[in-house]
Amino acid sequence: MSAELPPRPQVRDRPSASSDQPPAGPGAATPGADGERRSASRRALGLAVLAVLVLAVVASLVGGSTPPGGATFPPAGATTGAAGGASAVTRGEVARALAAAGLQVEDATRAYRPAEAPAFATAPRIVVRAILPDDPDHGLLVIYEFVNQSAATAAAEAQAAYVASGVGRVQFPNDTQFVIRVLGSTAVFYAWSPPVTTDQRAAAIATALETLGVGVPVPG
Repeated sequence: MSAELPPRPQVRDRPSASSDQPPAGPGAATPGADGERRSASRRALGLAVLAVLVLAVVASLVGGSTPPGGATFPPAGATTGAAGGASAVTRGEVARALAAAGLQVEDATRAYRPAEAPAFATAPRIVVRAILPDDPDHGLLVIYEFVNQSAATAAAEAQAAYVASGVGRVQFPNDTQFVIRVLGSTAVFYAWSPPVTTDQRAAAIATALETLGVGVPVPG
């Protein structure tokens, strides 16, 4: 006769992890919804940053922080040496040409730097002013000095291309006319705008300068 087996212990069902947690109330976020919201927020932030960068690039291409007619300055680390004898000789030629047109010349008493291509921006220069009694704020022209005539010609051509480009052109008033002349190892730059000037003799400055050296036309 076989021995009677003891009764099997009853195994209770193990509660699931979710049964210990209270049911989610109305409006409670689920882990999946939180992830989607965070992902959407990151995308929106990325688009906003991209839009700001695009606007900054467009603004810099259109003209940066320089207002129309304002000045540009040499690149960081660049220096401009003192003008030498070649600039002094050209100044004399400019004075004689303007005197023939009934205009007097004096050294500029205030800083003046028009919008310039790199070669002009780093070159030694002197600034003179053709005296316009009815427009004392204008009539300024710049004489740049280079190592030789080839360098002066290359710099003048680069300046002509620069002021004709979109970036250079927007830094001058509308309808600005340019005179760029090469005399030996120097280059002369004069910009004037008929609608802006209040002295019609500003045009006579351009005409007188065109009798000097070799002209460099501005494209367009």
